[in-house]
Amino acid sequence: MAGAAEELKAEMLELNLAYQDRFGHVFLICATGRTGEQMRDAVKERIGNSPEQEREIVRTELGKINRIRLTRLVEQDA
Repeated sequence: MAGAAEELKAEMLELNLAYQDRFGHVFLICATGRTGEQMRDAVKERIGNSPEQEREIVRTELGKINRIRLTRLVEQDA
């Protein structure tokens, strides 16, 4: 999102606030390899999920993030 257009950043802020209102926590996604547009589309899609569905998706996304971080740590030590 760092290089995204201001319009996309503003849209993501609105979507993130709506997501937080709905689920009580920030939108979480493994952003590695995703464009700003892909993340926007994901939050638009996921905001319609039930809380149970969203908890499962968040667990999966956290797993992806943790695998990436652990891989980087192992590679640094090698």
